[in-house]
Amino acid sequence: MKVVIYARVSSDHQAEKELSIPAQLKAIHKFCQEKGWMVVGEYLEKGKSAKSDERPEFQKMIAMAKRPNRHFDAIVVHKFDRFSRKREDHIIYKALLQKHGVKVISATEQTDPETPHGMLLEGMLEVISEFYNVNLAAEVKKGMSQNAKQGYSNGGNAPYGYRTEHIALGANKTKSVWVLGPREEVDTVKWIFNQYAQEGLGYKAIATLLNQKGVPTLKGGKWSASTIRAIIFNESYIGRRVWNKQDYQTKGKKWKDRSEWIITENAHPSIISKELFDRCQELAKKRHNGGGQAHNPFQIKPHSPFWLRGIMYCDRCGNKMVGNSSSTHKKNGGQKYYICGGYQRHGKEYCSYVGWRKERVEEIVSMKLRNALLRLSLDNHFEEEIHRYHAEQNKHVYMQLSDLETEITFLKKRIEVIEKDIASGKAKPYYLDMLNEMRQELLEKDTEYSTLSATINSVTIPDYYIDSVKYDMKTLISLLDNEDSSPQMIYQVASKYLSRVVIQRETKVMHMILQFKTGDITLYEKTLVADFTVHK
Repeated sequence: MKVVIYARVSSDHQAEKELSIPAQLKAIHKFCQEKGWMVVGEYLEKGKSAKSDERPEFQKMIAMAKRPNRHFDAIVVHKFDRFSRKREDHIIYKALLQKHGVKVISATEQTDPETPHGMLLEGMLEVISEFYNVNLAAEVKKGMSQNAKQGYSNGGNAPYGYRTEHIALGANKTKSVWVLGPREEVDTVKWIFNQYAQEGLGYKAIATLLNQKGVPTLKGGKWSASTIRAIIFNESYIGRRVWNKQDYQTKGKKWKDRSEWIITENAHPSIISKELFDRCQELAKKRHNGGGQAHNPFQIKPHSPFWLRGIMYCDRCGNKMVGNSSSTHKKNGGQKYYICGGYQRHGKEYCSYVGWRKERVEEIVSMKLRNALLRLSLDNHFEEEIHRYHAEQNKHVYMQLSDLETEITFLKKRIEVIEKDIASGKAKPYYLDMLNEMRQELLEKDTEYSTLSATINSVTIPDYYIDSVKYDMKTLISLLDNEDSSPQMIYQVASKYLSRVVIQRETKVMHMILQFKTGDITLYEKTLVADFTVHK
C-alpha cells in the first residue's frame, strides 16, 4: 500500500521533546517498514495548532487526496491528535477521506475503524485529545489571568517609553515586568501629553513635530497621527496594567466589555500623572465629539461614501488610499478625493501628495468591473475561465511531469532488458551493479514525480460556491447600474472579488485585479486595465 506521512508540531516546546517532527517521522517510517507499506510523500507542519483546519500542508494533503489520480491510499500520523484535536474537524475530514477511499492510520494508536471495537476506541482517543486541548487552554488562561492580576506581563512588546525586564522568583522561575526605558523616550512621552493637554496640538501636529525633530518611534520609523492617538489613550503611562481586552478565540479581534478586563493599578512605574491623563481624555472627547476613545468596541461609525476604501493602493509607497474631502463646510462635503494614506498619516516626507477624483475613479472601476462580471456570468463561462486559469498556472509543472514520465519509461525499459540478460546468463559482470543503480534512480524519479504532482493545485469547484459567486455577480451588477446604491452595499460585495486597484501617476493607467478565492486557493485572477485622464 502506498501512503503519505502527516507530521505536525504546534510549538517550539514540542519540537524540543519527543513530539518533534524528526521523532515522529522516525517512528512512522519504522511502522510503515514493518507493515511493508511504501511512503510516497511527506506533509510536514511546523508551528501549527490542530485546534483548527487552517494548516497549509494539511489542506494541500486533503486536496491531493480528493484527486482521482492521487498517488497514495492512506495517511499515516504519529498519533490521531496530530491529524486534529477538534472532534468536529476529525469526523468531517475522515468522512471526506473515506468517501474518496483514503484511510487515516495512527502509528502508535492501533485501531481497526472497520470494526465496532475499533470505532469505539478511535472515538474515545479523539474525545480524550479534544478534552486535553480544551483543558489546556483553560489552564493556560487561568495562569495568565493570575499573572496579570499580580501586575506581570503576559508577553508582547512593552509600549514606547518602557522596556521588559525578567525577574527571578525562585529556581527556574521568572516573571516579566515593565520598567522605564531610555530617558529620551520617557521625556518624549511626557512632551506628547503636555503638547496635547497644554498647547492644544492635535495628533497629526504632534507627529509632524516629532518627525521634524528626527525623533524615532520604538521601531525606528516615522510618527503618525494614529501612533500619537494610541499613546494618548494608553493607560500604561499611569502605571496601570490592562489585560484581556480582546477575544482572540474567534476570527478577527473582538473587543470585550471593560467589565471583563483585568486591570491592575501600580503594576509598573508611571510616566505621567493620572490628572494629566484624565485631562487628555476629556479634551479628546470634546475635540472628537465624544468618539476618540482608543478602546471603544461599541462605537458606531458612519458608513463611508468611498466604496474603494481598503481596495485602492498608492503606486509609490503601497499604502491604502483613503477618502478625503476638500472642504467639510460646503454643501455635500465639498469635492471628494482618494489620497495616499501614507501621506495623510506621515506627511510629504514619507510620500508625495496625489489625489484622484472619487467620482471619476469609481466611474471607471464600475464600467470595467461591470463588463468583466457580465462576461463571467454568461452560461458556464466562469467555470471555463477557472479551468483555463489553472491550466495556465500549472503549465510548467505539467511540462516537468511529462519529462519525468519519459525518463521513468526509459529507465523501466532499460531495467527490463538488463533483468532479461541476467536471467538468460548473457549479463556482463558489472550488470548487477548497474541494475541496482538504475533501480535507485527509478525510485528517486518516482519520488520526484509524486512530490511534483502534489504541487499541482487541483481545481475542486463546489456547486454552492459557483451559485454563490454568480448571485454576487448579479447583485453587484445591479448595484453598479443603480445611481442611488449605497456605497456600503457596493463595498461589501465588491471587496470580496476586487482585491486591488492602482493608478500609475506618470502614465495615468489604472490596474484592477479581479480575484476569486475559496480559502487560500485562488480559483481565478484577471487584471483589468483602463486609462485615467482626469487627475488633480
